[in-house]
Amino acid sequence: MHTSYDDIICRISTPPIWFDEHAVPRYCIFEPARSANIHIGEIALVEIACQSCQRKFHVALSSVNFREGTIAEAIRSKTLHYGDPPRHDGDPDDLHACRSGASMNSEPRRVIEYWHRHDARFVKGTRVIDMAYFKWARDPALEVDIQRDRINQH
Repeated sequence: MHTSYDDIICRISTPPIWFDEHAVPRYCIFEPARSANIHIGEIALVEIACQSCQRKFHVALSSVNFREGTIAEAIRSKTLHYGDPPRHDGDPDDLHACRSGASMNSEPRRVIEYWHRHDARFVKGTRVIDMAYFKWARDPALEVDIQRDRINQH
């Protein structure tokens, strides 16, 4: 279960555009450099849904969330996972609040954006030989509809 950021969200008239790897609300356009971890080599902006109420969220996934393998491998193998959705249990008097959402898991729906950097072609030994190593590159081939693909696999 993630921390509630209602104290922030209630003070801003528009809903968050996306949530970072730790479910912190973000109100800016998504960019890889806005990750919660500055050292990552890949990141994806993913649409997930709460298992209980099906509310959709746009969330960032980076190496912070993966102990083994890469995000690209998880996309290809359809094992991409965010975990609990951002808190959305809301005010107890709100009839539209998800009562189970704070403790439910999420279901991945689609990869909206996939970005990578740290290409080995720009490294010789342990030395970076080209500053392009640090530049983010988007790969639309990994921007896929995960939910549809999972349904079609069964």
